[in-house]
Amino acid sequence: MERRAYEAPLDPALAVSGLLTRLGLFLLVIFAPLLAMFSRHAVAIIVPIATALLILAAALDGRLPTALRRLTRSLLSYDTLALFLLMIWAAITIFWTPQPSGAAGQLPGILLVVLLFVVAISCLKANVRFSDVNLIPIGVSVAAIVLILEFLPHSPLWGLGEVGGENTESVRAAMLLALLIWPAVGAVLARGRSWQALLLCLVTILALWLVRNLVVFAAFITGILVMTLALWRPRLASRIVAIGALALLFLAPLVGWLMARYGGFMLPAEGDHLVAIWRDVTYGLPAHLVAGYGFDASSALTRGVGGQLLASPRNAALQIWLELGMIGVVLAAIALWLAFRGMDRDDDRSTPAALAVSATAIVMMFTGLAAWQTWWLMALGLTSVSLAFLARLGARRRRD
Repeated sequence: MERRAYEAPLDPALAVSGLLTRLGLFLLVIFAPLLAMFSRHAVAIIVPIATALLILAAALDGRLPTALRRLTRSLLSYDTLALFLLMIWAAITIFWTPQPSGAAGQLPGILLVVLLFVVAISCLKANVRFSDVNLIPIGVSVAAIVLILEFLPHSPLWGLGEVGGENTESVRAAMLLALLIWPAVGAVLARGRSWQALLLCLVTILALWLVRNLVVFAAFITGILVMTLALWRPRLASRIVAIGALALLFLAPLVGWLMARYGGFMLPAEGDHLVAIWRDVTYGLPAHLVAGYGFDASSALTRGVGGQLLASPRNAALQIWLELGMIGVVLAAIALWLAFRGMDRDDDRSTPAALAVSATAIVMMFTGLAAWQTWWLMALGLTSVSLAFLARLGARRRRD
């Protein structure tokens, strides 16, 4: 007599939860990097939708209480509290910033972006499968190929960004690609496919070379060096990156002064304007050295003999010195130190990728970016979600 194995009935809530989780991750790691090439505003719309899908998925399969406990632990961790202390000091400096209304409107947006990604990471499953993690390299590959196609001669994709003549959106997409490549490489290496990791790096190198942005390309090369060292000696790489970040933060005024006085010959012709900005910012620091000019003051300050609007020092460390003063620098240093100390304690598959992301972001932030642009925080948040997803794979593998 034929016997059939008893099949447990499929819970519709669990099936829908799995579908929503896949859809949310698809939006975060595949759709968002692709749309970033054409519009940063589209990314700002996709991220809240994806976060809402992850929250709904956690509620459907009963993971919401666990996600809330994980969220509480994240918000009460020392590195998060240090970041909140920095934001509190930024809020205090609004009282003497040149344009209080604009600064007061920008700070809640920054806090909302940070909270949004913390919630998204908290709602991820504790155990993930390789099939889910494969979404990360797929998204990076698609973004890199589209970026290559955009810059090919006579390409129909040329100029699809919001500011096509200046390739502003393409440069921002290249920055996001230079960050996301490392979680993708970590996901591929987790399956023991080194040749695929090498192929991903080669495609990314070609894409970034075609964009022809020296800062992004230098940041990517720095990430390669740190990733290689981290795969061999993760603790040594963590300490080197941490010391480098803290040195760049504390010595930013000195470096800006030296570059303005002696280092102009080291940069291409496009760097002359950047060196001039660093010179003017460095010379303006002593007037408000301790407390700074106030949060978002750079958008209202003028520089140079002609009174040109500064807008941004084009250096995250100098912007913290300028706007938040020495107090803000100390608080930012504490937050950085706690973050890197956490990486030094971790021992999972995401650690080398996280260190490579940190090194890449440091180069871009200290050589051309403002400290708290919303699109840059979105890029860091998307990368953090990919790293968290990769870390959950590492946690599962250690328990198996």
